[in-house]
Amino acid sequence: MPFTTMWPGIATPGSAKARFASSPRPNWPTDSLIDEIRLISWKWLGRGTMPRMARKLLASASLVLFGVFLAFGVLEVAVRVMGKAPPTGEPAFFWQEDARFGWFHTPGAEGYYFNPPGEYHAYAKVNSAGLMDREYSVEKPEGVYRILVLGDSFAEGLRVPMDTAFHSILEEELNAAGKRVEVINAGVAGWGTDQQLLFYREIGRKYAPDMVLLAFFPGNDVMNNAIGLEAANFGGVKKPYFLLEDGKLVLRNQPVGSEPGPVDIVATPAPAPDPIPERPRLAFLRPILAHSAFYRYFVPRLRVLAPRFALKLAQWGLIEPGGETSDARQGPDYIPLAYGVYKTPLDDPWLAAWRITEALLAELKREVEVDGAELRVVVIPAQPQVEPAAWQHILQTYPAMQAHTWDLDQPNRMLADILRRQRTPYLDLLPIFRAWDGPTLFFPIDGHWNERGHRLAGQALFDWLQADIP
Repeated sequence: MPFTTMWPGIATPGSAKARFASSPRPNWPTDSLIDEIRLISWKWLGRGTMPRMARKLLASASLVLFGVFLAFGVLEVAVRVMGKAPPTGEPAFFWQEDARFGWFHTPGAEGYYFNPPGEYHAYAKVNSAGLMDREYSVEKPEGVYRILVLGDSFAEGLRVPMDTAFHSILEEELNAAGKRVEVINAGVAGWGTDQQLLFYREIGRKYAPDMVLLAFFPGNDVMNNAIGLEAANFGGVKKPYFLLEDGKLVLRNQPVGSEPGPVDIVATPAPAPDPIPERPRLAFLRPILAHSAFYRYFVPRLRVLAPRFALKLAQWGLIEPGGETSDARQGPDYIPLAYGVYKTPLDDPWLAAWRITEALLAELKREVEVDGAELRVVVIPAQPQVEPAAWQHILQTYPAMQAHTWDLDQPNRMLADILRRQRTPYLDLLPIFRAWDGPTLFFPIDGHWNERGHRLAGQALFDWLQADIP
């Protein structure tokens, strides 16, 4: 019977081909070049009759493997020597479920907060009142002007040391100018204007602020305020929310869980089949690789720079499934929901989200002024608005976005129109951040401000507010 190998020709008796053909083969798959090489090596290495071609092939493979290990070793040493090794373990967790707001800080929680790429590694501690700040007495000291900062993760400031966050910079600059000022930080990650209004009602007003400074982030605050969008993004209703009924705000689902979810959750595309096999073939290597500083440094950056390759590595089991896998599960038409705030024209759910946002801003202003204080708004810029390369990367990562028209200044214009109608003083930081000509103001992967960004924001707020504070 004729015998065919990876080389042309006939397997003559006594030849290496014939011995290879007649030997029993182990139960290995043979559907790739690598598998065939494994079979050949098993036959010839066992008999000490390795042909010259195979010896050269093995030598070349050994050199390549040696080069790979050498390069990996050099990079491993470089990452460690340069202090770029990301922390091991898990970052501290500072939040707990809260029936009033959905979630809130755990009083006394402390520890180091960091992300997988190791872009930041900052210590933080929640004070006894659940605020991400130093301790303040509820009763305002005599002769002190108080500013209460409301906001989300940009105001919360976990990614930088607390004394370098913008609220601390503002307090430091105002006091250095001869004023007696306390700037109390009440920012909480993920909160929208609705939760900030509820916090002010429940806790914030007890501090008797003279000014409430709302740090509004158009990048997701509008979405947070509309429960249909928020629930679609969050995967369910996790918080109290407001609806507009006959032009009036109506509070629902407080305490959290007291009402069924809304029926108007924004529809999202059906998910694609899971791209990750049930048992990736190389997953057994992952615990070993996790000890490498270079591996921990490289993988999070690979997910951003080459998500398709990262998906392949996740399919093989060499890295944990991450954002690239979540995106693949959404299918080729996936567009992250939050970017809808930049789409033009806006879809109907976003128009409704802006209406409820306007109502929430009006109600917060009304309640603050009833208490004898002033509401001001600082508008927080997003990284894609400031850095064109960041927006281009988003468009490349989600090709379906290229079929639509986007306007990165649209949310800032719409918010400015609302605040002017309501006669609320505001400072838009977007032009200030765009005019900056130094190093980046953002953590490139995380997207929040770094210490330079906080310093620039704090200084801009000082310049804006100092003349109006006694």
